[in-house]
Amino acid sequence: MNSREKDIDFNKTIAYWTEGAAYDLDAAQGLFEKRKYPYALFFGHLALEKILKALVVKATKHHAPYTHSLPVLVSKVTFDIPEETKVKLARYMEFFIEARYPQEQKEFYKKCTKKFVTDNLTEIGKIYQWLKEKL
Repeated sequence: MNSREKDIDFNKTIAYWTEGAAYDLDAAQGLFEKRKYPYALFFGHLALEKILKALVVKATKHHAPYTHSLPVLVSKVTFDIPEETKVKLARYMEFFIEARYPQEQKEFYKKCTKKFVTDNLTEIGKIYQWLKEKL
């Protein structure tokens, strides 16, 4: 633990990430209802990112790394994550990158049908809940 981290209230930091994750998952649902499908998935990714950051802080007693990479965050938790879930989390990186960068947006938007987004948000919700239970 570095000198900056020794005075940090890690329970407060975990709460910060957990509350942010819940808010973003709710935002994803609201965006879905407004048919803003690419952004619903983007916020679904953010919810998973933040719940993973809470788990990393809990496990390491250090601040979460400055990354949006779900696979990087998964590598820092101290419990086993099923391989199938790791594969899904890696695939969800598409929702972060392609929802954000103009050159990728057009193709991604075409992919974001109601069914595609419904299926992915449902799965994101299940993974989010499973991760939350690990806290």
